Amino acid sequence: MKKRAALAMASLLLIALLLLQACDRSRLVTTVTSVIDGDSVTVKALNGTVRLIGIDAPETRSGSKPAGQFADEAKDYLEMITRESGKVTLELHGKDTYGRHLAYLFDSEGTLINSDIVRQGLARPLTYEDTSHYSSEIKNAYREAFRSRRGIFTFYDQSPVFDASVVRGNLYSYQSGGFLGRVIWVEFEVTSVNGLTLVGDDIVVRIRSEEASLFALDQADLQVLYRKRIRVYGEVWQDTSGKALMLIRDPGIEIIGVAQLAKTLPLLPLEAF
Repeated sequence: MKKRAALAMASLLLIALLLLQACDRSRLVTTVTSVIDGDSVTVKALNGTVRLIGIDAPETRSGSKPAGQFADEAKDYLEMITRESGKVTLELHGKDTYGRHLAYLFDSEGTLINSDIVRQGLARPLTYEDTSHYSSEIKNAYREAFRSRRGIFTFYDQSPVFDASVVRGNLYSYQSGGFLGRVIWVEFEVTSVNGLTLVGDDIVVRIRSEEASLFALDQADLQVLYRKRIRVYGEVWQDTSGKALMLIRDPGIEIIGVAQLAKTLPLLPLEAF
């Protein structure tokens, strides 16, 4: 009798788990009522904010993160495509710690809007294990943005290179002529390598772990960069140490040689581009 009751309880728990998983990935057809920024919206059918998962767009306003270059373009693009779509479909994946609904957003034609924003170079992939259902599509969209030099890669081939000391000395908003939130090339000498973090006298360069695994950055031997003078392309923030903080947005690092020739250490497999 006890054995039968235990089996029945186990079956009920399994059914409950399956129902929870089904709810976690439920689909909902609705309309967007407002666009907050390049990765957040509100919709008619839900209360609160909907956060587009798998991507991270620049901030429109300074807070814990600086206002970022291309933030307005990302917001405008999301407004345009959701307005043109009319009805949209949300694939819901629960809520985050801020109480926001987490979702993949599809337009009326079935196009994944999350990856479309990345394809325009207006957001970067941001993948966690429990929200990686479309990571391949989003990764390919990022590669396409790089190849086509869209959005954050617009200035990749023509942006001037700034010494890290100059960047550190001007850590105020790019909107006021500073470097915070700006996407640029920076040059510095690596004085320390700690995992996926490169440190110089005036700058800390960070490669986020979720991006490292997504783009095979964790396979690169960054120790070879120690005491090398390098150039990196990315978005400038401020580190807690007071130094400039750069989040890499580039598939490679340039090592400056004796003859001032750039040698590429691929972080993303360059053949994939």
